[in-house]
Amino acid sequence: MAKGKTITYLLIAGVVAVWGLIFYRVYVSMSEEDLDTPVAATTKVPYFKMVDHHQDQVNLDLNYRDPFSQVGAYVETKPVASKPENVAMPRPAMPGPMMSKPQVNWSNIQYTGYVNNATSRQKMVILSVNGNTAVLTEGQSAHGVKLLKYLGDSVSVQYQGEKKNIKIK
Repeated sequence: MAKGKTITYLLIAGVVAVWGLIFYRVYVSMSEEDLDTPVAATTKVPYFKMVDHHQDQVNLDLNYRDPFSQVGAYVETKPVASKPENVAMPRPAMPGPMMSKPQVNWSNIQYTGYVNNATSRQKMVILSVNGNTAVLTEGQSAHGVKLLKYLGDSVSVQYQGEKKNIKIK
């Protein structure tokens, strides 16, 4: 038992020494005034060597054509073929007037949410069409709008022959 007590006393002495050192350092750092310690001035080595170009003895030869000027630029000329006089060129056939589809007003259709049907375990989508509310499952239609697919945050619908994905509002 004496051996266990000596180890315990040594460990207690070590813990007291460590905590004493910690408290001493905190006390010293708080009691010291903030003295400006002089820092030796260091000279920074330049990243690259500076060169004085006034002492260069090289002469540049600048008597070449300016690549950006238009004077003397190469212009491709096509030979002019002689046209025979009085030759009628056939006119391309004009297609009939194009019947454009009327624009679909998608702003009247809003996806406002969905409801889980407990009995059939289907998602029932709530759509607002021209102010009228309709609750639809996939494949059903109401007020001219057919619900094609439920996509979670959006639905795919068909209205007046056009398809569109509408995000939830």
